[in-house]
Amino acid sequence: MGCCCGTGAVDDEAEQRRLVQDEPDDDARDVEAGLEGLNVVNVLLPTVYYVIVGRGPMAVVNHRTLVESAWGQGRLGELPVLHVGFPNPWPRYLQHGLGQPNHLLSFPAFANQPSVGGNAIDGGLDSQHFGAQISAEFDTLGAGVAEEWVGLIQTRAGMEAIDARIAAEEGGGAVRDAINLRIQDPWPAFADGEAPYRLCLYNPANGTARLVYAAKIDICTGPGRPLVMPPRDGDSAETTGARTPPWLSPEVWSLVERWRNRRTLNGVDAIRDEVVWNVGQRVCVTAGGGVGLNAAEKARNRQCALDWFGRAGLMAIFENPRNITFLKDPNTNVAREPARRRDVGIDGEDDLIASSRRARMGRGAILASAAAADEAVEVRLAAAQGENNIRDWWANRSPLNAQEARWTLSNEYEQEVAGLEVVESREYDRLVIPNGQETDAVGHPRSFAHHLVFQAVEEAGRLVALETADHLVRILGAACNNYPGYGIGTRNVHGNTPKDRMWIFHATLPVSAVPDGFIICGVNTALANRYFEDHPNRNVNTMTPGELAGVVGDVLAARIIAERNTRNGYSNLQQLRDACNSQDARLAQLEFAYPVAG
Repeated sequence: MGCCCGTGAVDDEAEQRRLVQDEPDDDARDVEAGLEGLNVVNVLLPTVYYVIVGRGPMAVVNHRTLVESAWGQGRLGELPVLHVGFPNPWPRYLQHGLGQPNHLLSFPAFANQPSVGGNAIDGGLDSQHFGAQISAEFDTLGAGVAEEWVGLIQTRAGMEAIDARIAAEEGGGAVRDAINLRIQDPWPAFADGEAPYRLCLYNPANGTARLVYAAKIDICTGPGRPLVMPPRDGDSAETTGARTPPWLSPEVWSLVERWRNRRTLNGVDAIRDEVVWNVGQRVCVTAGGGVGLNAAEKARNRQCALDWFGRAGLMAIFENPRNITFLKDPNTNVAREPARRRDVGIDGEDDLIASSRRARMGRGAILASAAAADEAVEVRLAAAQGENNIRDWWANRSPLNAQEARWTLSNEYEQEVAGLEVVESREYDRLVIPNGQETDAVGHPRSFAHHLVFQAVEEAGRLVALETADHLVRILGAACNNYPGYGIGTRNVHGNTPKDRMWIFHATLPVSAVPDGFIICGVNTALANRYFEDHPNRNVNTMTPGELAGVVGDVLAARIIAERNTRNGYSNLQQLRDACNSQDARLAQLEFAYPVAG
């Protein structure tokens, strides 16, 4: 993710024109009905849309590749396209380097390629540039927008109920009641097959719900809701408050003081620009992963004092060469350049030393409890199995004081933070709990489409999307790759199902910030829309072994695949030639990103 405003924004007037918040009378269609010899009666039916649930990167890739492929144009037909959901989040994440360098962040069919023109930060593409390019590409599509939350997809054949768990969320009772009020509405008198689905949308700005009718639906909602696991000793007001209800977008919750000023946050909310961290504040980050790293980078950038640790450690996140930049180079005492960890002698947890003098990195601890303490959060830790220590800039390994339930401080680190308002490793100004994503929670496709049965869409020999038997509702991108039963944790590396073949192929791609990242989601979405049938893929970083062999032969294809994953892919021809140890002229036929669409 790890997860800027300005350059891709639309002027307010244009944005208002695109918002589709209500169904005014003049937007309805006049349908003539009646009998011969009688006056025609005008019956106003709601507009029927091609609905794309989502407004982030994969929703834009989906829409763009639909428009730019013959198959996609046939699927769209003459239907107006409506994007439902909250704004692209990337322009409002903290400015940071994404988990991939520039050349890996291009997308099929884009005219506004994120890979073009952006600076590198910590070895990854500038997130603000990325967000602006996604927004700019979305603006070229001219789609309608409904800035609302999907509570339920209903079929014409039944009257399905909403997820009962909605009521258990903070404020969920009112959301449940608003949705239930509308889903009882009778179905309008559409012709058979004209509007087989409808979505019940909740508007958090005014607390109302409404129905939108759809001929087809594509769900591109991302990997899932941020997960906040209960501490060992159970939830408190601090940890439950970190679970933002899914219908509250940052644009909404950031206007409410109680939500904006939370001291305990999930990882995704923590790295929003609306959440301000001040110089010298104490920050505790309780897990690794891409978002955990981004939270640690935010603390580093704001010159906060940081304790960042994981149950088993933090080594896994540093398999990505880009992430090595968080660490100190022992030869220069400054941040490392991007590199494969094995190439720079990072062999174990004790080699992970942050480049900031105020940052510590640890292992062997879990969050036991969190409670409000005046103007801070009182954090108590518990030991996990294995070694329990936290390393500072001076390579001191300070143990976990199990009796006091906190990290101890070395003399050097204590002197470094002595001038800060809070110095004890018990009270923190910010507690960040980045436990990944909930893939079966309220707000996930499983929640609002639980009654629909999805099956694999197979292209290029692997899973690229999920769809209903009637082919009218699809799940694409990270929402597909994280759908219950399809995530990376369910893969069988020796299996032969479409899902298994997808994850086997994923292991050959350049390493990404997260398993379900932009690289595989972009190519899979384009394949689902059969975009490459009209525009053959020549991107060396996403081609299959078979596609590569068709251009450069089996031997070179095997060499390319063998080095592609650990190298962050290939950015230029010379790098590719060096990796292949070959000057074969066929290598020059390959490209290193998707081209800028004309």
